[in-house]
Amino acid sequence: MKKNIFLNTLKEKSVIILFILALFISCVDFDRDFEDERFLTDVQKDAIKAGGGTVLLKAGDAAILAYLRDGETSQDEFGLKAVDIGMDLRSNDMDMSVNTWFGRYSLYDNIVTNDANNDFIWTFFYKVVGNANGMIKSIPDDSSEEALILKNKSYLYRAIAYLYLIKIYQHTKADDATLAIPIDLGDFTGEPQSTVGQVKQFILDDLTKAYNGLKDYTRASKEEVDASIAAAYLARYHLTYENWTEAEKFADIAMQVGSISTDVSHGFDELSLSEAMWGAVVTDATTEIFGSFFAHVSQINDGYSGWNHFKTINSNLYNMIPATDKRLAWFADQDYDPGVILVPDTWEHYNVTPKYTSLKFIAQPGPGEFIGDYIYLRNTEFFLTKAEALARQSKDGEAQQVLFDLNTIRDNSYVKSTSTGQALIDEILMYRRIELWGEGVASFDMARLGIGLDRQDGRENLIIPGGAVKIPALDKKMIFSIPQREVDANPNIN
Repeated sequence: MKKNIFLNTLKEKSVIILFILALFISCVDFDRDFEDERFLTDVQKDAIKAGGGTVLLKAGDAAILAYLRDGETSQDEFGLKAVDIGMDLRSNDMDMSVNTWFGRYSLYDNIVTNDANNDFIWTFFYKVVGNANGMIKSIPDDSSEEALILKNKSYLYRAIAYLYLIKIYQHTKADDATLAIPIDLGDFTGEPQSTVGQVKQFILDDLTKAYNGLKDYTRASKEEVDASIAAAYLARYHLTYENWTEAEKFADIAMQVGSISTDVSHGFDELSLSEAMWGAVVTDATTEIFGSFFAHVSQINDGYSGWNHFKTINSNLYNMIPATDKRLAWFADQDYDPGVILVPDTWEHYNVTPKYTSLKFIAQPGPGEFIGDYIYLRNTEFFLTKAEALARQSKDGEAQQVLFDLNTIRDNSYVKSTSTGQALIDEILMYRRIELWGEGVASFDMARLGIGLDRQDGRENLIIPGGAVKIPALDKKMIFSIPQREVDANPNIN
């Protein structure tokens, strides 16, 4: 029998954790090679104890965060932000001009069992699950408060991973009895597929544990998670599964973090941005250069996008943006020749820039450098989540006000909506598409709303050759197949 993929995953990731330990625990002398070991020996445990009771746990937590940032080794596998790009390229809102990195997402070619992109997504999120399991299982419920904080963070990481997995590998509108993905509890055995209902309940339980367990915790920086981040994912969960009162409740908590920035041309490359809730700081030591988010989405940083892999907005969506809305600046308003400064206070771009090309994401300090922080969550998402949840409950006046609170900052001429019912919901959803463009939300929104792909809608922006297709909302192409590597390794999956 072939080895189970979960076991292989955990062993691979253990190398990363133990490597980070070597960096974190300088006062402890590790005199053995741990590369091929899955479990800590008594010698290692004694060494950790000598270095401090939670040193290993903190290192494990840091390893998970580093992996969420860095991902795997290919140019299109840079952690959570790579998934965000890939998922948005499956939406009606983002296109790309040529078939290169991420092209198979746009063409829906990578949903098959033996595709490298598919294998990355599965491996990436199950590695997060595997290492969160390791943390959870190693921390008893009667541990110190500091240790329990780390345990509750791991509940959140595990829930985030499963929330992505269930939405990528099964239809959002599938019945709760439909088979979905395996739930791995860290027992090193190949689990069968759980049902949609079982996975949803597991995610909700983990998110609830994380939220309750982190309520009294104050994080040191936005690179860490806390109760507000758990609330954000609870809001995403409840919006996805149409629990409107809970979506409203948790969105209200999440939107209180920070404040909406009045500057829309900052490039979304600094975690210090007032509306950024959670993310990862990227430095010259941790940037993955061309295998990075900004290499693929920044038009003026001379990476893939700047060369000719243009990421464009659906022109129909662009035309919905009011003329007075600052968000128009996120996209090229015409075709530009080389040598033009496209974004104020930046630099000339050496190449052409077609109309509708994204200018939203820019990494400092300049051309050929990709030292930009990764932002995983912004508070503006939860203004829109709360507004939608309110409108779905026929609380039209409150929904109009929340939408106004966001849009009046983005557009000085915005007038509070007077729409009600479905018209108000449609307006909120339009602004959601605009505000969150390029941030990994659009295709998941399509799935929960029952909207299919339609690239035959008269759009005028550049799209990938062969990409002008229509795919119905519940077509099998709208979800990924469980990778063949997992099917071969797990005897409980047919």
